[in-house]
Amino acid sequence: MTCFNLKKCIVPAVLAASVIIPMTSQADVVISGTRVIYQQKNKDITVRLDNKGNKPLLVQSWLDDGREGVNPQEMNVPFVITPPISRIDPKRGQTVRISSLGGNLPKDRESVYWFNVLEVPPKAKGADTGNTMQLAFRTRIKFFYRPTGLQGDPAVAAQSLKWSVAGQGSVEAKNDSNYFVSLNSASLTLGGKKYAVETKMVSPHSSLKMSVKGLSASASGAKLTYAAINDFGGAITKDVTL
Repeated sequence: MTCFNLKKCIVPAVLAASVIIPMTSQADVVISGTRVIYQQKNKDITVRLDNKGNKPLLVQSWLDDGREGVNPQEMNVPFVITPPISRIDPKRGQTVRISSLGGNLPKDRESVYWFNVLEVPPKAKGADTGNTMQLAFRTRIKFFYRPTGLQGDPAVAAQSLKWSVAGQGSVEAKNDSNYFVSLNSASLTLGGKKYAVETKMVSPHSSLKMSVKGLSASASGAKLTYAAINDFGGAITKDVTL
């Protein structure tokens, strides 16, 4: 089954998911990896989806540019996924192909999008009588477009963040590299107490201010420990002193 109108295909499924009650706490479809890296030199790339559940599922895949509440059809995403909709039987898998449509993407730094997978279970027995509730699950991971010849190394970029105090109860991370740095966790140790930092993704050649939970004073002199996620989903950790 193929759908060329994302507005007609995606929106009904998402709306259905918003008005029904979940009967399980996790999705059955597993994406191979925690992020997708698209190297410009490749004509296209593939992503493996596996149905770990016991029922066949209708699965829909698409990319978005990170804006919440915007219909995917209205987003400017220069990639296409085939097939956009497929059925995956239990304990079986499906490979989707992502191809570039060209476009004027930056050549001196990474670009980021989001890869979405929506799984819709088959109609349950008793659904017509209103005695059964079902849920459509959506999984969303980061999709990085990496231009050919990009200078630097993403692992080094994660270790090279420059941290500083950014006023009362906050810190700032500066990323001078050409790569996005996805922070998984960060904490401050100050005066014998440990404080969690509200981590975010730091864009290339930019700075980002982050709040320190429970800290109202300056973080000057504190020890900061952070963990960033590498291309393979592993952690890159480092300690710095502010």
